[in-house]
Amino acid sequence: MRVLTVLAVFSGFRFASAAPQQESPAHTFDYIVVGAGPGGLTIASRLTENPSVSVAVIEAGTWSESVTGNQSQVPSYDFYYNGKSPNDTNPLDEWGFVTTPQAGISGQAVHYTRGKSLGGCTNLNYMGYTQTAAGALQMWADKVGDTSYAYESSSYYYRKSMNFTRANKELRLPNTTTSEAVGTAAIGGPLDVTYASWAQSFSTWVAIAMNAIGIHTTDAFINGNLNGSSWLTSTINPRNGHRESAETAYLSPVIGRPNLKVFDLTLGERIIFDRNKVARGVEVTTVNRTYTLNARREVIVSGGAFQSPQLLQVSGVGPADLLRQHNIPVVADRPGVGQNLNDHVFFGIAYRVNVLSAAAMQYGDFAAKAIAQFNEDGTGPLASPGGDFAAYEKLPQDIRAKFSPDTLNELAQVPDDWPEMQYLTLPTFVGTFESASAGAPQDGFQYGTLLATLIAPSSQGNISISSPRMSDHPLINPNWMTTKRDIELVIGGFKRLRQILESPVMGNVTIGPEYYPGAEVQTDNEIHEQIKKSFNTMYHASASCKMGKRSDPYAVVDSHARVYGVKNLRVVDASAFPFIVPGLPQATVYMLAEKIADDIKRGNQNLFQI
Repeated sequence: MRVLTVLAVFSGFRFASAAPQQESPAHTFDYIVVGAGPGGLTIASRLTENPSVSVAVIEAGTWSESVTGNQSQVPSYDFYYNGKSPNDTNPLDEWGFVTTPQAGISGQAVHYTRGKSLGGCTNLNYMGYTQTAAGALQMWADKVGDTSYAYESSSYYYRKSMNFTRANKELRLPNTTTSEAVGTAAIGGPLDVTYASWAQSFSTWVAIAMNAIGIHTTDAFINGNLNGSSWLTSTINPRNGHRESAETAYLSPVIGRPNLKVFDLTLGERIIFDRNKVARGVEVTTVNRTYTLNARREVIVSGGAFQSPQLLQVSGVGPADLLRQHNIPVVADRPGVGQNLNDHVFFGIAYRVNVLSAAAMQYGDFAAKAIAQFNEDGTGPLASPGGDFAAYEKLPQDIRAKFSPDTLNELAQVPDDWPEMQYLTLPTFVGTFESASAGAPQDGFQYGTLLATLIAPSSQGNISISSPRMSDHPLINPNWMTTKRDIELVIGGFKRLRQILESPVMGNVTIGPEYYPGAEVQTDNEIHEQIKKSFNTMYHASASCKMGKRSDPYAVVDSHARVYGVKNLRVVDASAFPFIVPGLPQATVYMLAEKIADDIKRGNQNLFQI
């Protein structure tokens, strides 16, 4: 049972859902931001702190609450429309992208959720908040030739974005709280980060089991450390229990600023360049009418890892051969636009359990009581995003012993504090991840799943336009699990899941043998085939407009997010990462946007980037 309530309380919000009648100074802005996800809304909010600076935000979607009710507010609804079946999509606030057939998973084409609303993917994600590893940020600094990306400097921008609230110990028992690293979390930023008021019973047993096999408890993952196990912090508002998104944190509080205008239900069609390759505006379409918004200073692209490279390509910035195939005039031949796509994948093992799980919240009196409790004060089972306990590690030696020399040599180049696996608890059955309910047993039992995520992937994919139009979906090729290293790592991660779940401690909570996929899956080949069938993406697509040094022919932006080959154009979202970072990326998107906003405010000139 799931109750979604449509909200219609937007009086006083300042947005435009109709095209202007004609071009005029009223439709010229200092900055135009294309895309209202965490990157775009952070930039827009920070730039409009100066009342003399005008910003337009272009977003193809609208307010999520106005089209999907409270689906974007209730934490436990985060798994709806996040399945890999092409049919598991909600066109009201999601793009419905489907990948090309994927060689690494026997030719499957997979639904890839991307938010289409004010707030973007932060209205749909699993809400987990982790800062990335300090070693990854040092590698970032080295790759782009800018020491300001090292953790000592970038940690300032993580803290600037967040408003951390400690766990509510009146609602969470002592065995469901963690020792947060005092001094590393920040108070006063726009983005609420805290612990859900409801902790999952299954997770308490997994926490003990992880300690038993050597994955020890650590502080919350908000201080540059991604090794050990801990209760997960989430983007949740501690005052009402609702999801915190880029919209609630960075847009709604400032929507009344007269120098900020939001063009919702408006598709950015292409960037307009003058003869000197200077970005001068954006051609957009609202309700079937096409017109131009003009930029005095810069255009900032924040469309995400799929649509940022797509917008650059349809605008003439990208691989010249691809652009000519679609009769697009080449403004700048940048072969890296759409390349270097990285992603995280996960998969799991399920048991029947003797504690409460998500199955109890689907029907009957318990579901009704949970809904009533959340509606009353934002607490109870619906206040949990589900996955609330995580661990990170490099796989132990007994598993590494079967890795090939090539894989071991490659992994030796990864920073010491960059883990290879993330483990995440989930109080439900997910099976093959086709949808939130597909394949779930209807047998009256409760289920718990432990997931493993490959967070040191080497496979790379790409994004290519399918036509000169933004309204046509791009060709999305994540190329998951196509390298020997990735295959060996996921097989090792599956074996490690079994070590955790077969710990004697877990006998206190599990019922019977492994339920899914079952003990008959044993050999490396059987495990690999099982993972290909039952994996899903974590929806962490990154680095398709990668940041890099000028000497790197596949770099798209410099360390200030300025696009090489043109002027007055930046890309600020996960596509601008130089590589996918370990951990959950939303915190790093906010960090990057805060950092680039400061760059712009300081007058960092957008010099011609050839």
